[in-house]
Amino acid sequence: MLDRLDGKPLRTFVVVSETGSLSRAAQQLGYVQSTVTTHIRLLEEASGRRLLDRLPRGVELTEAGRKLAAYASRLLALGEELEASLREDGEPRGQARLRALESFCVAYLGGVLQRYLRRYPSVELELGGGFHRDTVEAVLAQRADLGIVPADPQRPELAFEPLVGGSLVWVAAPPEAAAIASEGWAALARMRLIGYGSRCQYTGAAEELLRRNHAACKGTIEYDSMEMIKQAVKSGLGVALVPRVHVAAELGAGTLAECAALGRRDIAFGLIRLKHRELGRPAELLRQSILQHFRSTVSPDGEAAAAPAKDAASEAV
Repeated sequence: MLDRLDGKPLRTFVVVSETGSLSRAAQQLGYVQSTVTTHIRLLEEASGRRLLDRLPRGVELTEAGRKLAAYASRLLALGEELEASLREDGEPRGQARLRALESFCVAYLGGVLQRYLRRYPSVELELGGGFHRDTVEAVLAQRADLGIVPADPQRPELAFEPLVGGSLVWVAAPPEAAAIASEGWAALARMRLIGYGSRCQYTGAAEELLRRNHAACKGTIEYDSMEMIKQAVKSGLGVALVPRVHVAAELGAGTLAECAALGRRDIAFGLIRLKHRELGRPAELLRQSILQHFRSTVSPDGEAAAAPAKDAASEAV
């Protein structure tokens, strides 16, 4: 199949799979739409499979199309790594792609990423946000070289290197926390569960704990950032289950209170990468920088994270 193709149709197909639209892919690539259509036709002829289903608005990948998109992304990434490697003259060049939850970046990564970019100014760092599942999928599909997740995904294709541990704690505004201290899980029936939503590991853990304790909240409220979650909880809208490091300042100031009656849950953040894929030099140097930072400044067993979190927040990217 590959001997009948060059890289352009594969790149076109990857962009179509990401945008879900032939016209948007053409616009992004700087082609006329007929060129995109021709590239898709060449791929379908070479593979002997239908790769796209045309919908009233946009397109959808077939099962064969999803398989091809995954392999095409890997081939393009390898090509970019080869090109970057051949261009290197001693100084690292090329791209390093990292995915991590925004709140983790703010709490932990600001300083280490700034030092990395100062040390390797010719590297292009692509930092993307994402929940646990999104990050795992991005690394598996090679849309990211590295990912940081709050638990070992237990996937045989992935290597998991622990970075820092900690605790998920239930927090509420002081009046709501007082009610929980008095009534326990039953008090949550009058409160809403506040978080990132079902895609988030923290929300999933909260829902599991509610089921286990035969409790339920009045409803849910979803926000896109940790700051919005904290503001909503402070206002008395409900409770949230979040990493303690992200609310340490508010707990210390008394604007939030930990609901100790509901207990805590241990978490362990770690760095993931594909086992079978050798990282390009920029990504490998980023991996080493992150591991060295955490091993030298943060205890992997937990709450020693508070001090580096303060420094990172002041340098947040």
